Amino acid sequence: MSLPVLIVDGYNIIGAWDHLKEMKKDDLGSARDQLIADLSGFYPWCWERIIIVFDGQQYEWEDIDGVEVVFTGKKETADTMVERLAAGLVLQHKVEVATSDIAENRAASAVGAMVISAAALLERLQERSSSYRRLLGKRKKDGLMLNDILHESVLESLEKFRREQ
Repeated sequence: MSLPVLIVDGYNIIGAWDHLKEMKKDDLGSARDQLIADLSGFYPWCWERIIIVFDGQQYEWEDIDGVEVVFTGKKETADTMVERLAAGLVLQHKVEVATSDIAENRAASAVGAMVISAAALLERLQERSSSYRRLLGKRKKDGLMLNDILHESVLESLEKFRREQ
């Protein structure tokens, strides 16, 4: 079973998570950077791809620590790009869209994406983080092996890469 692709409405999540909302008051750029950092720790263990979309003035797409960060151009909103990405990716992947925007929720659901709220995404990240910490605590005596914590699809990709070398 392959991992889903996560598409995140960046400013929606920043406005919903307390620690990012506080950061945004002083420096929006720091809040964006923190969101990217918060999510990059979970790639590729939880999602095949993570795409964070922000409203922008000039179209830009870059990879930061395994997270694809997109700034829309002047003529497109983050909402419409999230919906367009979901519609395109859902044809070949399981897609999750993280937003608490009701209209975006309906649009993403209509194309077949699973929508998770900002609160549900934060809860999932906290649960996974706790799970990894518990696993690490149990493994300290025996030693931790990567195959204990990596998703099966990641292990398969690593094995394929190893055999090609």
